[in-house]
Parts: sequence; structure tokens; C-alpha cells
Amino acid sequence: MGSIIGKITEELPRHEVLAKTASYEIRRYAPCVVAETGFQSTKGMFEGDQGNSFMRLAGFIGVMAKPKNEQAAPIAMTAPVLMNKASDEGSYKMAFFLPASRFARAEDAPTPTDSNVQIKDVPSRTVAVATFSGNMRAALIAEKDRDLRAALAKDGVRPKAGAEVMAAGYNPPWTPWFLKTNEVLLEVEK
Repeated sequence: MGSIIGKITEELPRHEVLAKTASYEIRRYAPCVVAETGFQSTKGMFEGDQGNSFMRLAGFIGVMAKPKNEQAAPIAMTAPVLMNKASDEGSYKMAFFLPASRFARAEDAPTPTDSNVQIKDVPSRTVAVATFSGNMRAALIAEKDRDLRAALAKDGVRPKAGAEVMAAGYNPPWTPWFLKTNEVLLEVEK
């Protein structure tokens, strides 16, 4: 994932920008495929057990080792890494987007050998996205979520009913905080 200087060179999920303001973009993402795993944490999405989840997903695609999938097929790293709350309290999800250049549907991807990793199709969706730099922390994500929701309300854009904020990180942990690209995403009505 990326370099120490913050340059993003990995394949990104396909999308088009529908609208842009000073504080957010409205994007329409194409259908895609993700490798996803869950984790439990009493400390939140960023101070808990997300490191093990990252390593499970990295193992599936073959980062620094033989890929942990039935075909032992290496898969290129993409950006961003996506995290969000799951339905249960203290449960979270982490996902890697699989390269759209190789995988149009979940059935096209190799089967994980780790039962904690699932391959899923994600349908097309419309999201509001606010970009920022810094280290991902719960308080910062909560602040960016509040700011995004306030900006959307001011502009008359409605979040989808029950939409939870998602956090996307584009850079490896060793990238200096001021060079990191992060986003909060919130699914909105079309």
C-alpha cells in the first residue's frame, strides 16, 4: 500500500464524481468485489484488534507470503482499506477491494482458505465522501462524520436510512500523518 511519501499508486474502486463542494464529494461507485473480515473490539474501530484483521486480508491476497486462497493466486493490493461498524455492539468489519480489472463478481475471485475471510459482491451505491489527512482515530472519525452530516443537511442531501459512517485509509501505517489520505463515507439517497 502506497509509499512513505503518501503517493497512492494502487488500483482504486471505480467511481464517478456526481457533485463536488468545498467539504465533500458525491460519488457513484460501480459494483465491486471485496474481501472482508470481522473483528471484535472494546476499544473501537481503530484502537482495537484491527491489526489482526488487516493481516488476515493481507494473507488472503499474498502480501509478504504465499497467498491464503485455494488457488495460491497472488492478488494486487488496492486502496483504500475500508472499515465500518457491524450490526453487533463492539463488532467491526474491514474490507479490501479486489482489483476490478480482474474480478467482476465474487465468484471470479479465489476462495479464501481462512474461514474468517469472505468474498462479497458490493452493489453500486451513491456515497458522500469527505477527505482528510491524519491518523485514523475514533474521535477524528466521529468529528468528520458530524461535519459531513452537517454539510449534507445544509445542502439538503439525505443520508440513506440507517447509514453508518465508513472509514477509508489509503496509506500504510508508516506514512507520516500529514501525508496520509483518509476519507469518511456515508451512503446517501440517489
